[in-house]
Amino acid sequence: MKKTLAIMMLALAASATSAFAGTRINESELPKTAREFIAKHFAGDNVRKAEKDQGRRGMEYEVDLGSGAEIDFMENGDWKEVKAARGTSVPAAIVPSAIAKYVSANFEGQSIVEISRKRGGYEVELSNGSELRLTEDAKPMPARNGNGRPRH
Repeated sequence: MKKTLAIMMLALAASATSAFAGTRINESELPKTAREFIAKHFAGDNVRKAEKDQGRRGMEYEVDLGSGAEIDFMENGDWKEVKAARGTSVPAAIVPSAIAKYVSANFEGQSIVEISRKRGGYEVELSNGSELRLTEDAKPMPARNGNGRPRH
């Protein structure tokens, strides 16, 4: 009985895991905007894996590049999150200039290794592990509670 129960639990766990995994796709199935972004900002890098998955706000795409960089795209092909390959930084062209200046002025010697678009701004991770939540003009974003609203 215990063995049967263990096998059933294992099967259930395996099916639940695969239910939340994205569906593998070919690079050509990515939105045109996403393919153009990769070609422009990661020229010469190859797509190692691409997946699509139904997100809260439509289809989302996750791309892993041969270099180790990872990019998440929204349904329309705009980037949502970019993680640089180990030892590199995200492409400077995708970082709003005010944020780049802020990081340069306040975190000397640090580079942006991850950037995510968030409601009201961006979240960036620096090479020293610091995380910043900034508006596009590099002002601190207010902390948010669990329902997405600013804390008071």
